[in-house]
Amino acid sequence: MSEYGKLFKKNTGVKTHLCLRSYNPEKDKYFEVIKSARKEGLKQVIVNSEIMTNILYSTLKSGGIILKINLSDSTDQDIKDNIKAIIPKLKSDLLLFVKLKEELEWAMDSGSIDIHSIDIYILNRKYTIYSNGIIYGEKLEELFENTIKPVLEEYFRG
Repeated sequence: MSEYGKLFKKNTGVKTHLCLRSYNPEKDKYFEVIKSARKEGLKQVIVNSEIMTNILYSTLKSGGIILKINLSDSTDQDIKDNIKAIIPKLKSDLLLFVKLKEELEWAMDSGSIDIHSIDIYILNRKYTIYSNGIIYGEKLEELFENTIKPVLEEYFRG
């Protein structure tokens, strides 16, 4: 059964600890989940475009598939069309990721969140990762440990 999770981090001075908290939008108010986590010293993780791109690369490197990249409404239509054309070709030619990264290069400046969400297929499941740190899919802990956590650890390590 599909579920939602929310990404959080806690800085201890030496290391950034990352965690995934269960989130049920039908029962939990989003701001209450954030508020509760903050009381425990956690800060929410915002998945900027650089992190999204790194998750995409990690997905491909692990044998997964990029299904869709949802960009902000203000994104130029030509860029959206180019990205949409590249994605299906990645299945047969992973070197096209370089072209995809070039198309997304503008979005990685200044920690932007111009990539609103991504849909990926990895670990025999479909997942959606949103820029606000919400993840949707089945067995989220497996995705978190194998794909997302290593990318975030690398990013926050600097």
